[in-house]
Amino acid sequence: MPMNENLTSKEPVNPSNAQSSKVGASLIIDGEVRGSEDLIINGRFTGKIFLENNSIYIAQESTVKADIRVKNITIKGNVEGSIHASGKVFITKEGKMTGDITAYRISIMDGAKFKGSVKMLSSIQPSF
Repeated sequence: MPMNENLTSKEPVNPSNAQSSKVGASLIIDGEVRGSEDLIINGRFTGKIFLENNSIYIAQESTVKADIRVKNITIKGNVEGSIHASGKVFITKEGKMTGDITAYRISIMDGAKFKGSVKMLSSIQPSF
């Protein structure tokens, strides 16, 4: 099952999906990402991410400071900024999120850290 269609499982993003692009653990990226495929971040990213029809997986040792527009996102690392998800935001017990979340569905595991605001969408939103 493609990562961007999996809204019913515990984690909406599967980091082992072969159709994903990956930011490696030793990479530091400052800029803007746009595209039409899923993204796995294992390193550090600062900037903007526009993957409105796709999913992002933030690995446990990763740091992301960004404005993010995505379908689904799983956070195991550290995210600072804003997230607008037309699908689901999933923060694992290892994850930390500081900022504002706008999403149709949000799941925050026991032990996760979250500081910010949440705005729930009333229905699944079309592409941005």
